[in-house]
Amino acid sequence: MGVLKALVEEPDALAQVAHEALRICHFDPETGEDLSPEGCARACYECLLSYRNQPDHLLIDRHRALPRLRELARSVTRLGRGPRDYEAHYRWLRSLTDTRSELERRFLDHLYRTHRRLPDFAQRRLLDYPCRPDFYYEAARACIFCDGRVHDAPDQRRQDERIRADLRDLGYRVIVIRYDRDLEEQIQNYSDVFGEGAGR
Repeated sequence: MGVLKALVEEPDALAQVAHEALRICHFDPETGEDLSPEGCARACYECLLSYRNQPDHLLIDRHRALPRLRELARSVTRLGRGPRDYEAHYRWLRSLTDTRSELERRFLDHLYRTHRRLPDFAQRRLLDYPCRPDFYYEAARACIFCDGRVHDAPDQRRQDERIRADLRDLGYRVIVIRYDRDLEEQIQNYSDVFGEGAGR
């Protein structure tokens, strides 16, 4: 994943960057306490000064960045759908699917063809649990997992069960779409999430 894409799509990526910037500027990232070494009042060669920015040394002051960096360090990035229409949103989601998963694309294509509700996100990490569902519906707090053959392996199955139990405990709705069951039938079982569909 590219750096710019991560900054937009990872909820805590920008906060992590700000956290590191505070550390570089000799501030405690949690408290904002000044931890600068002796001789670093506004900036030094250990933090912000370099030979490249010598013409600007008189303008550089790490204290001026402190309030904004502390604010960003506590921030959470939320990617909205913005002005995308149904077609554009479908194409955006499809571009984010796992290239190794034919089932993810089949599932998304089926939702699109039957005019059902599309997920809000694809492959987006959750804020409160180290997990990246294949698709996510924000309003329903529904995590969609498209399980291909690889999920039949005993070790993978145990890992899946543990993660999904944790998610349910956190209040998420877990929906598993299996490769070896009829796709339309599975989707119909969750019409409150996916919608009733039309034009099948």
